[in-house]
Amino acid sequence: MDKLDVQIDNNLIGDIIFEDGEYIFRYTSDNKKDFISLIMPVRSKNYIHNKLHPIFEMHLPEGYLLSIIKKHFSKIVKTDDFGLLKVMAPSIKGRITYKSTQKFNNKPLYLDDLLHPTSEKLFDNLVSRFALSSALSGVQPKVLATVQNKATLKLDDYIVKSWGEDYKELALNEYYCMKIVKGSNIPVSEFFISDDEKLFIMKRFDVHEDGSYLGFEDMCVLMGKQRDDKYEGTYEKIAKTIKTFVSNKHKKDSLINFFKLIVINFLVKNGDAHLKNFGLLYDDIDNIKLAPAYDVVSTTVYIKDDIPALYLLGSKKWWDKEFLLKFGMQSCDLTNKEVNSCFKECQISLENVLGEIKQRIQIEKDIDKLEVLNKLVESFKYNI
Repeated sequence: MDKLDVQIDNNLIGDIIFEDGEYIFRYTSDNKKDFISLIMPVRSKNYIHNKLHPIFEMHLPEGYLLSIIKKHFSKIVKTDDFGLLKVMAPSIKGRITYKSTQKFNNKPLYLDDLLHPTSEKLFDNLVSRFALSSALSGVQPKVLATVQNKATLKLDDYIVKSWGEDYKELALNEYYCMKIVKGSNIPVSEFFISDDEKLFIMKRFDVHEDGSYLGFEDMCVLMGKQRDDKYEGTYEKIAKTIKTFVSNKHKKDSLINFFKLIVINFLVKNGDAHLKNFGLLYDDIDNIKLAPAYDVVSTTVYIKDDIPALYLLGSKKWWDKEFLLKFGMQSCDLTNKEVNSCFKECQISLENVLGEIKQRIQIEKDIDKLEVLNKLVESFKYNI
């Protein structure tokens, strides 16, 4: 029998056991505020699954990071889901943590080190230092790095993303797409791009100023799905999940921001806006809202005929304005005036960024960057 003790805000509240092919989570706390997930309220009956519960699976790495960790640990420990969780457990930081005597103390670096890299191997060095501290989903090369403010000495976590040959200049792509998101007045965390534009850097958004952690659950967790099911669903079901869980005081703003996010994902043709790329953020059961936007890129830059990640209005196609407005009114409970205002806001932001990219093209000398910038222009122009 394998077992991990589970903590909320560093207080022991239960444990997860892997026994006879089953994953069993049991609460040892009877405090209703110690819920492990919005879909797993505190109760005396155990939660038994034949796969790792989605809230715990959310803490496992995917893609690039998963391959790195398996390469280093497969000869030492089992690298099935529970084995991976045990390997990652000592360094997982958040509202949920795992009791462990083993700790990884990585020496922090400075934000300037990321923004102004002096070595082409900076990302490789980050992986070697922070891989086990990076419970991040997605196939893109990324790590969660601890960064220190030179002036205040305060420590913050930043997600640092790189890219491979299949997705050239992905950092540049995401940087401009996230500028569109920010310009549409959708909440986003602080983000940057390095001087050499090889790294996209975004501050972790589930941390209070005092260093305590907020709860975060992506849509896979909230719908009780496994990570392999992240492309199985609809944007209507996400809207319904928002209406089900988000607190009344945040519901309207959350639905407005979600609708604007859908509009932008369709305008820039982001075919990777799957269930794990939307989530909810909370500090208690009475204060739940849509999480800030993240992971917005134009995928048609690399896959010309890419399609949306999830169904909308019964189809995976790039719907135009008329149908997106229909979605906003029918599924997000917005008025005709509200959806038109939101759409216009997104279009204006896209136009502003498009103008910035066009100016950049006039002076850009790098062939790969020019290719990506021109493809972004073509994709954006089509939707204005």
